[in-house]
Amino acid sequence: MSNKKKAVPTGIRYTEAQKNEVVDFVIQHNAKNGRGGQSAAAKQFKITPLTIGAWLKAAGAPSPGKKIKPATRKAGKSVSGSNSKKGMRYTPEQKQEVVDFVSDYNAANGRGGQSQAAKKFNLSVLTVSSWLKAAGAPKAKGGAAQTTAAVGSSAPAVPASLLNKVSSLIELSDEIRKTENDLARLKARFDSVKDSVRSVI
Repeated sequence: MSNKKKAVPTGIRYTEAQKNEVVDFVIQHNAKNGRGGQSAAAKQFKITPLTIGAWLKAAGAPSPGKKIKPATRKAGKSVSGSNSKKGMRYTPEQKQEVVDFVSDYNAANGRGGQSQAAKKFNLSVLTVSSWLKAAGAPKAKGGAAQTTAAVGSSAPAVPASLLNKVSSLIELSDEIRKTENDLARLKARFDSVKDSVRSVI
């Protein structure tokens, strides 16, 4: 008899970002369909349901069938008051709050608004960046700081060349994160195929 059940790789170490991605997938699936998120995630990400169950428990995810309330936030804290995850749906008001924060921060400091917003609101830099693009917010350049200075702010103007370099660093950081996630998935697939070959041999 051949043991061909070993389709799921074992012994792989997953990053917190990868675990969160799986947890978010399950939460979204259950919110939409009521249940079945765990088995759907097992097929989607090639991970055992037992492992996914442990991640869900560690993340404090609600049991299937319970309605998820993304808007359950404390007054005055909005996006920052929640345990934000990539799969959450945000209202236009919450997105605008983040966009306004970045604009205000860059106006006062010339740069760094994106990364500060990511920390404050517990979001990824990529998410903040996409919201800024969708809102048509200006990039962190010297012009924003100079405009504020002209209206009476004491914030010094930052050279546009420096801000452009910082913006490039942020974009490169996003690319690196995406590439690392792709590499992790490829390694998982490689290990899966390797294990299936070993089981046949």
